[in-house]
Amino acid sequence: MSRLELPYLFGSRTLLSLQEDAELVEPKDGKVHVLEHRPPWLLGGWRADPERFFPVRTPRPHDAPRGFQFDTAGRPLLIDTAGDSCLVPCTAQTCRRWVEAALAYATAVDAISAELVAAKHRARSVPRWRRFAAPLALRNWEKTRQRYERVMQEAGEAYKPVRREIGQAMWIEKEKAGEHARQAHRRKAELAERPIWGWSMATNGQPTAYVFRHDVPAGDSSAPASPQMNPPVDLPGLRQALNDLKPVQLQWDSTAITETERELDSVSFESWWRELFYEDYRTFTSPPPSRSSSRPPIGGTGTSGTGGFGGY
Repeated sequence: MSRLELPYLFGSRTLLSLQEDAELVEPKDGKVHVLEHRPPWLLGGWRADPERFFPVRTPRPHDAPRGFQFDTAGRPLLIDTAGDSCLVPCTAQTCRRWVEAALAYATAVDAISAELVAAKHRARSVPRWRRFAAPLALRNWEKTRQRYERVMQEAGEAYKPVRREIGQAMWIEKEKAGEHARQAHRRKAELAERPIWGWSMATNGQPTAYVFRHDVPAGDSSAPASPQMNPPVDLPGLRQALNDLKPVQLQWDSTAITETERELDSVSFESWWRELFYEDYRTFTSPPPSRSSSRPPIGGTGTSGTGGFGGY
């Protein structure tokens, strides 16, 4: 083999940089945060069935469950693009075993990977005029290559039981999250279709629409004593009616907002309305685009109040 025939080495991040020491990792509320990483082999790159590596860490406040959105058939689609990760149940003993297995695997892989890179560098950098050094460097490269294959296979076999255990735990949690997302999607759709909404227009001053629910008592002291009894409509019907009325101001009943958020299982009314109609429920205007606009809002706090009504 000549130096021109040396194979290309795929780049890979060191695995030890992904896994903290065992003493620094512990479950929180009975769960740990697991990241699924698919490192390429330096020789051969990404394989058809890559050997996954699962760094484990203590859960942090921002390690929320992955988000979902749905297609027209109601099937959940994962929308988290920050990497495949999951919060999984784990005892302190299991956590330590997972972390120690990850550290052992990462140590072996990083060490032999560094040897392989160094061996190729030496084989490529020996001057041609050194007649004996160049063949020796190529022989050392070939030995290192063979040892790399062997060490990678051995490290993968040793890590396989933990890999399977974590992979199964993540699959179970994702199935639970998918079912929870489907239930939430059905709950939102059913609530949007219920004819419970009404409105009343103020007769003096600037045109103001007071929006309430027929099935809950008014919660604002400023609510009309005898609101106009329009036939109850669903949420799209309410939006169309308000759009036709074009009031200058909108006032949403606080009890209607609170009860709706309770039925949505703590999802804010604001984010629900924006998810359905892509606009602010107080103003009927689209919010300005942001760097996170590709992800539908899933948090925040909806509040009642008065807002300008525009967007025509």
